[in-house]
Amino acid sequence: MTAKYRRLKVLLAGYFHQDWKSDHDTATAAIECYVDEWPSDEVSVVIKEIRQLLFDAKSEDELREMALRLGCYYEPRADSQTFREWLTSVCERLSN
Repeated sequence: MTAKYRRLKVLLAGYFHQDWKSDHDTATAAIECYVDEWPSDEVSVVIKEIRQLLFDAKSEDELREMALRLGCYYEPRADSQTFREWLTSVCERLSN
């Protein structure tokens, strides 16, 4: 599975790792940092991979499990969101 979402894993495991709050105050700040550090062609691939992940996951639990397998330690419920809502908003932010 991780090979299918190779570049998304860079975002999730690299910017939302176990100690991500030591690097960024908020999830939004982590996304901004990612956007600042990666070229737009890589960001475009991540957008496609997020859309594919959202399509592939049939339930919220499955989406959460997939995100965890990709190294994501961010918990969107802390910000009153589901993983689907959060990843959709990440995709929108990366598209802008």
